[in-house]
Amino acid sequence: MMPNMWLRALTVVTTVTMTLLAAGCGTRKETNSVDHSLTEEAARQQIFSYLQKTADATGLGFSMQSDRPDPGSPLEPAGPVPCYDGYQERGPHQIQASYWVVGVPHGQVAGTFALLQRTWTNWGWRLDPEATTTIAGLATLDHYSFILRDSELGDGWLSVTGASPCFPYEGLGATTPQPTTIKPAS
Repeated sequence: MMPNMWLRALTVVTTVTMTLLAAGCGTRKETNSVDHSLTEEAARQQIFSYLQKTADATGLGFSMQSDRPDPGSPLEPAGPVPCYDGYQERGPHQIQASYWVVGVPHGQVAGTFALLQRTWTNWGWRLDPEATTTIAGLATLDHYSFILRDSELGDGWLSVTGASPCFPYEGLGATTPQPTTIKPAS
């Protein structure tokens, strides 16, 4: 049980790290990569909207708690994180939200991974050229990034982390609670 918990924690840490890289964090682009019209509230809503659209298109759901037999700990709520090196508390921030993909049929991890990736690329999202069959980074047309990750445990552990573009420190503050689950509308 302990190794699975550590593997899940490592998966989440890897996902968040790759999200930061995919979102273009760095010290050179700081002033050029901030969307001054974006706020934390709007960024959160856009990530949740993309996940709802995905759920509706694929029939899959997203949850902070896994639907696997040994679900482990739930994922942390979405929150703002500094965009750049040095953890500038009063500098630009971005939202990161992680969910487990739920409703993956037994034995269909690879097919579900491919379905999500195909759905997103059909919408015009740009696939990272270094994507593999177990981890894929995608960028939306409006500069949000999503990382799809297969834990490779063979038991359906798929996660997705969405990250917003950077927004100014003054845009911090959200009032809408994060949905703990996102289900297909139909």
